[in-house]
Amino acid sequence: MEDSLKKRYIIKLLSNIINGLINIVLVAIVPKALGPVAFGQFSYLQQFFTQFIAFLDAGTSMAFFTKLSANSSRKHLITFYFIFSIILFIGLFVFLYLIGLLNYIDVLLPDIPKEYIIFGALFGFFSWTTQVYIKMSDAYALTVSVELIKILHKILALVLLLYMVKFLPFDLNIYFYFQFISLLSFLMIISILFVKKSILTKQILDFKIAYKNITKEFFVFSSPLFVFNVVAISISLFDIWLLQSISGSVQTGFYGLAYSIAAMCFLFTSAMTPIITREFAKSYTENDIENVKKLFKRYIPMLYAISAYFSVFIAFQSENLLSIFTDEKFKDAAFVLVIMAFYPIHQTYGQLSGSLFFATNSTKLYRNIGLVSSLIGLFFSYIFIYHLELGAVGFAWKMILAQIIGVNIQLYFNTRLLNMKIFTFAFHQIYTVVIFAFIAYMCTTFMYSFESVLLKFLFSGFMYTLMVLVVSILLPSIFSVNREEIFSLVKKLKGFSSEKRV
Repeated sequence: MEDSLKKRYIIKLLSNIINGLINIVLVAIVPKALGPVAFGQFSYLQQFFTQFIAFLDAGTSMAFFTKLSANSSRKHLITFYFIFSIILFIGLFVFLYLIGLLNYIDVLLPDIPKEYIIFGALFGFFSWTTQVYIKMSDAYALTVSVELIKILHKILALVLLLYMVKFLPFDLNIYFYFQFISLLSFLMIISILFVKKSILTKQILDFKIAYKNITKEFFVFSSPLFVFNVVAISISLFDIWLLQSISGSVQTGFYGLAYSIAAMCFLFTSAMTPIITREFAKSYTENDIENVKKLFKRYIPMLYAISAYFSVFIAFQSENLLSIFTDEKFKDAAFVLVIMAFYPIHQTYGQLSGSLFFATNSTKLYRNIGLVSSLIGLFFSYIFIYHLELGAVGFAWKMILAQIIGVNIQLYFNTRLLNMKIFTFAFHQIYTVVIFAFIAYMCTTFMYSFESVLLKFLFSGFMYTLMVLVVSILLPSIFSVNREEIFSLVKKLKGFSSEKRV
């Protein structure tokens, strides 16, 4: 028996919350310990190799996850993708060898010391492998076990990092070593779990599989994405390269810091994305369109509102957050954070609405929408980063605007597929952010009398949360629920509290 969707989501959410709290500690420690230049170099290497490996991936990891979710008994898919991973690894280092041979390293990786480039490539590959492992665990509905392991592993990794910062001459070398220890140990533990759960068996080592048929199957799924991947990832690489080349490592560091903080708002939606994708894939395979429609209508507005709740507050508290977590070297990142804080809001639609395209094998349409939004993003990059030279602020504006446009084009086609009205979703996007922004503004203004930055932040957050709860009772549709569900939840919490006292 596999765990229910609700249980898998709750555990994944708990894991994400703990990871988020740990990431808050990391944001408070790492940028300050490394400084803007070294942190900017790490951010650039992380972005560059993440995008380049995504290019080599070419949508195959999503094909692997979707097909394994639809039929988890197809163990030969794991064998096939293991071989593909080796080919990807070789391709990554052949690329590095060639750009070194042709003297293009300084062009593609400006202001990056040579010794960090190999580290950056390995970090990118191990990070990608970790995501593939997590996709496998979600496909086999092992979310609960893996997320509990992630929680414990993340806590131990944090202890190791604190030790390194306090007792070692902490620099970018040490930070990469920490990342390698953390990623490789996690992969080893999950491998052991997969063996115990009979996912990784001797059958996986049987390389006599129908390579031609599986390759064709992956090609049919991924080939429509290839052109999109080439264009979108090339543009993403160009964007981060343009920022690094025009504005330097410090601006890249500001962007990296703002992105790290903003990403914490994505805790709730990222927890649901692989679970919803699996449910979409299963329901569509079983021709249960009504369940797909029900899931889409229920969870996308709900998770959008939850993401907006965090994002809007962070936007209004950007200066306070940077004062709490960093030092004077990062004070100019405040406005970058104000803009980037809004990125996770529509990232919800990008992840959840986008997953429906994969579940329904509508990859050609997904490609076409992606190409349009990528080219729009390229135009914004030219205006904001190159022409106006706005640095990290320009990069943030580019990401927000391009995403809003692309995500709503996706939404138009998905609502058509499910025979739903787009206006309901579009209006929900607008009034949710407007209401939360008004509340956040009132709370932030009211708390200016506090001298302590930390007290100002905490009390603003308390008042903001309280007022959002009141709004959710008066207007429950903002969280895609009704009053009966809210009161039912309150009764359950009261009952649980009474049991605890007894």
